[in-house]
Amino acid sequence: MSATAKTIREDIARAKSYIARNDYLRTLEFLARAVKGVAASQVFGREKFEVQALLEEVFKDFNELAMIQRLFPKGLNYQRGKEAALYKTLVRLAAKLKDAMEKAKVAKQRERYAELDTMLLEAQKHLEKQEHLEARKLFRKASDTFSDIPGINSDIGTRLMMGGLFQEAAEYLKRAIEQNGSDNRAHGSLIMCYEGLGEASKAIDAVKEAMRRLGINESLEMKLAKLHLGRREWGEAHKYASSVMDKNPLNMEAEKIVKKTEPKIYGHSGGKPKPGGSGGGGGKAIKLDF
Repeated sequence: MSATAKTIREDIARAKSYIARNDYLRTLEFLARAVKGVAASQVFGREKFEVQALLEEVFKDFNELAMIQRLFPKGLNYQRGKEAALYKTLVRLAAKLKDAMEKAKVAKQRERYAELDTMLLEAQKHLEKQEHLEARKLFRKASDTFSDIPGINSDIGTRLMMGGLFQEAAEYLKRAIEQNGSDNRAHGSLIMCYEGLGEASKAIDAVKEAMRRLGINESLEMKLAKLHLGRREWGEAHKYASSVMDKNPLNMEAEKIVKKTEPKIYGHSGGKPKPGGSGGGGGKAIKLDF
C-alpha cells in the first residue's frame, strides 16, 4: 500500500513524539518511513509541499539530539528531491545504532554481573568469618540493587542457609519462590531452613508447596515421611514411605520407615490385619443351637 499525505504526516508526528523521549531507534524508524513515503508516493502539489515543510521542521528537532550532534556535527538535513539518498542514510544509521546499543547493553550487563559477584563474594567472606551483621548488610544491598537479576534471592537465601542463618535465609527464599515458583533450589533450601530451625510443621508445609509447584517425586515424599516420623505421626510417615516404595521398591530408607511404623499402626505384631482374621476381640464364641 503506497503512502499518502495522511500516513506521512502520521509518521512525522510519531517521529516527533519519539524525539521528545530520546528514543533514537524509533525516531529513525518513523523518519525513514516518512522520507520513503515522500520519495515513493504519488503525493503532489500543496500536500507534498506541506509534508516536506513538516519534514524540514522535524529534522531540525532531530539534529538537536546529543547523539546526532556527535555523529553529524553539521546536522543531518532534509533536502527536497533527495529523499531516496536520505532514506538509505537513515536506514544505515539505524542499523549501526542498533548494533552499537546491543553491544553497549551486553557490556553493561557484564559489568553489573561482575559488580554483583564482587558484592556476593565479599558478603560470603564476612559470613565465613562469623561477621553476620556485615554479611547481612551486603546481601541486602545486593538483593535491592540487583533485584532484576533472576535467581538473586535464591542464591542469597541458600548462602545464608549454609551459613546457619536460617531465619534470615527463609525471608529471601520465600521471596524467591514468589518470583519463580519453579525454583527448585529455593524450595529445597527453604525446607532445610525450617528443619534447621526445628519447625517441622513449616517444613512439612514447605515440602507440600514444593510438590504443588514442582510435582510429586520420590525425594519430596521421602522428606515428608521422615518429617512425620520425627513428629511421631505414624500414619502419615507410613503413607509417604509406602508411596516411595511403590515407586522404588529398593529404597531402603522407605522400607525401614514402613517397618518401624506398621507396629505403631497395626499393633505390636506388626503388619496389616488380614481380611477375615480376628479383630482382636478375644471373647467367647457364640453358639447357635437349633
